[in-house]
Amino acid sequence: MDLWLRRSKKSVENTVENTAVNEAPPRTEGTMPGACTGTAAVKVDHTVDSIRFEHPSIGEVTVRQDLEFRGEGRDAAARLCWDAAFPMAQFLCEHAESVRGRDVVELGAGPGLPGLVAAKLGASRVTLTDLPSELELLRTNASLNGFGEEGEGDEGSSGRVDVAACTWGDEAQMSAVGKRDVVVCSDVLYGHHADVARALARTMRALVRVDGICLVAYFSREKLMHDLAFFEECDLLFEDPVQRTVVGVDEEDKEDLWFFEYRPK
Repeated sequence: MDLWLRRSKKSVENTVENTAVNEAPPRTEGTMPGACTGTAAVKVDHTVDSIRFEHPSIGEVTVRQDLEFRGEGRDAAARLCWDAAFPMAQFLCEHAESVRGRDVVELGAGPGLPGLVAAKLGASRVTLTDLPSELELLRTNASLNGFGEEGEGDEGSSGRVDVAACTWGDEAQMSAVGKRDVVVCSDVLYGHHADVARALARTMRALVRVDGICLVAYFSREKLMHDLAFFEECDLLFEDPVQRTVVGVDEEDKEDLWFFEYRPK
């Protein structure tokens, strides 16, 4: 049995119920200081307004969280930064060639930390996407990092950043985003219903170019019963995934961090 399927089955053995789509995933224990200095060994603090990632190759990227995320029609998960964003950002910095000069899209971007790191690394274009109701925070964070409404990067950034709605499986929205060289997914799996998990896999495949890659990182949680459908769908759409490693992840977290690179069939 493939590695990802073995790990998925192990993760769901103790699952007793599913997390609703519009609820925030369970918090990982631990806290994070105001800045992450080039390390993936970070637990996000959901009590602070701003999160900062630092790396010698880019300087820093700061994103704001929306702590007032509760409300009708709002997705709590999209208002906060989640733990896998930091290993993803670290991986991109250590493998800048994977995004430099390329078109990148981040799905379920939330505050948009990995996508903004990709922009700082010299991606030719980065599109930060989330649900139509959750785009204001992305625009704020793009501007905060020197990327204005017209998409110009700040000094040292060669690419541009835009923000777009992309509901997984929505043909019109996917068509508007268009094909990309790199699709980034960070902590977007957290107990979705099976049809939503499959829609995520199909959206990845619809957006990635035939010679492109999809990078998927997340910390496994107890409530992943329906997310198994994501991996089953990926098995139909992509070649066998390559498991990637991230410098700086604590030994105790390595088992829980799942980081895969997918290439389309």
